[in-house]
Amino acid sequence: MELDTRALVLLPLVLASLSAFLQPASAKDGTPRTSRGFSLRLVLNDGWNSTMHVDGGGFLHLNEQAATTALRPHIHGPRGFTYSVATTVGTGRGRRTYDLVLDTVSSLTWMQCMPIAHPFPQIPPPFNPEISSSFRSVSRRSDLCHKPSRGTDCEFRANRLDGAHARGVLGNETFAFANDGGRAAAAEVGGVVFGCAHTATGFHSHGVLAGVLGLGKQRPSVIWTRLHQHGQDGRFSYCLFGPGHPNRHGFLRFGADVPATGHMKSTNILFMRYTTNPDFSAYFVELLGVSVAGKRLVPPPGRRMREIFRRFMSHGRWHGGCLIDPGTSTMTMTQLVYNVLEPAVEEHVKGLGMPLVKRHGYRLCFSGGTQAAFPHLPTVTLHFVFEEGREQDGDLVIRPQQLFVFVNQDICLAVVPSEHTTIIGAMQQVDTRFVYDVVAGKIHFAPERCSDDTGGPN
Repeated sequence: MELDTRALVLLPLVLASLSAFLQPASAKDGTPRTSRGFSLRLVLNDGWNSTMHVDGGGFLHLNEQAATTALRPHIHGPRGFTYSVATTVGTGRGRRTYDLVLDTVSSLTWMQCMPIAHPFPQIPPPFNPEISSSFRSVSRRSDLCHKPSRGTDCEFRANRLDGAHARGVLGNETFAFANDGGRAAAAEVGGVVFGCAHTATGFHSHGVLAGVLGLGKQRPSVIWTRLHQHGQDGRFSYCLFGPGHPNRHGFLRFGADVPATGHMKSTNILFMRYTTNPDFSAYFVELLGVSVAGKRLVPPPGRRMREIFRRFMSHGRWHGGCLIDPGTSTMTMTQLVYNVLEPAVEEHVKGLGMPLVKRHGYRLCFSGGTQAAFPHLPTVTLHFVFEEGREQDGDLVIRPQQLFVFVNQDICLAVVPSEHTTIIGAMQQVDTRFVYDVVAGKIHFAPERCSDDTGGPN
């Protein structure tokens, strides 16, 4: 993918100290869900949030230290808003529980395995397939193998949007999403194809994370495995809530645990022909246009917004488009549209009596102004194709609380330009319920106070 990840460095990764963890969850009565549905616990780790707080209006505040130390030129992608799933891998003496990063862009799950050259730190130590009784190697004749594969192994290569790379061999293993620290299984998925990484670079493990859990829409993701090998429901859902809710956790829900969608808006998932790469199988949607404070942005002369946002093929490769990804910290906007979005935001905010200020690492910042002005900060509305190519109430309205962050007394726009690709990141998804229905080819969404769908500590 051609995403210009340097653009993400322009924003000092406004939430670089913020991370959340997905851990296994049981039903509300403490008993495991049936195989038709299960939920994983979404926990905000307050230990990584000491440099930020949320005010009474729902705006995120960073202190100067968080803003300046997060800007590191060698970083090639977002580091904040990291979500992970506690996953038990293997059987017998090799059974271990690992935290794997939630990734809806990739369909390939991978983790460090023994032997590993130059391992990144993780807890517990890397998976050892030799002592797991259920591990099986994938045949080198599989179409999932990286070509050419040497010897008898089925090799893989994985590249993430944040610049991380992994390589190794593909295996077949049992994954269990456990309840209460691994003492009782809430859901078990057999036959999961995953990558045993023997080399990995650029992966930010924070000393804990072991790899990636791929929830992309293609083979061999966990969603695909549940749907095609186990006849299960191909739906999953989450509702992200921001900091300010200590000792609370949300849920990543699957199958029968997914809420009803009758009241929600929806848009179609774009399925690209000739796209068989499990390394990149993101959930693309068709975006028609963008509004700032209710006013539709006008595209550059001679261009149409729908064409600018369209995913296109050039020289045998796909480029551009708009995707929804909770694994990206904040929104990236294709450069041509960002060039008209920024002045529209600037004009609106300056009209509230908040003058422009310069802040290192941010594209657009304003002097903090007064509390009375904050409710009048602009929204950004994304206009999607609703059904059968028609725009019909398919709008996603992003509130000011998901567009701006405070850096000391100034307020800065948390949207950054990208060469071609638009990504609706985690910050912009806060307080919106998303339901991915892979079978129907739709993503449903609706505003929701996500802190209401939370639980407390065990």
